[in-house]
Amino acid sequence: MKKEKKIKIFLGSTYFLLITCFLWIFFNNFSLSEISSYEFIKNNSVYFDEIKNRNFFLLSIVFFLLTIIWILLLGFGFPILLISGFIFGKWIGSIYAVISLTVGATLLYMFANYFVKDLVEEKFSKRFSNLNEKFKKNEFTFFLIYRFVGGIPFFISNILPTIFNVRIKNFFFGSVIGMFPQI
Repeated sequence: MKKEKKIKIFLGSTYFLLITCFLWIFFNNFSLSEISSYEFIKNNSVYFDEIKNRNFFLLSIVFFLLTIIWILLLGFGFPILLISGFIFGKWIGSIYAVISLTVGATLLYMFANYFVKDLVEEKFSKRFSNLNEKFKKNEFTFFLIYRFVGGIPFFISNILPTIFNVRIKNFFFGSVIGMFPQI
């Protein structure tokens, strides 16, 4: 038991260190307002078009991987939506964004379920105790409604279901279906 706790502390510290390094490098090169503005994307449109025309498949793979890493480290999806729509177009960009955000969210949920479940339950279980039984009866439907409603910051909406012990399969498919209307 003590060895498992040391492993959790080590992996959690490594995760925190990775987030800190990523944020430091990222914000030294870009400001948040810069990457989320239309002007930044418009100024780089020729560059993105050249990359897309040269190797669409490679760009798709890189986009998926970077989105998954982005969600794992930061957890918010707004810049991903802008970039995917601009690079890949409205429909393909939406599909790519939903799938990559879902995979990243599922991995973040699995990470949170293993490492921070106790902390999340301690902070939020009393507030949502009435929903716990409802989730157990019809987990997929309630999670789908949870994803449809939105309004909860993306990072929190990926970690909060640890309270309800949502199965990974239900989390994944509920996220795919539930994110499409929002995106």
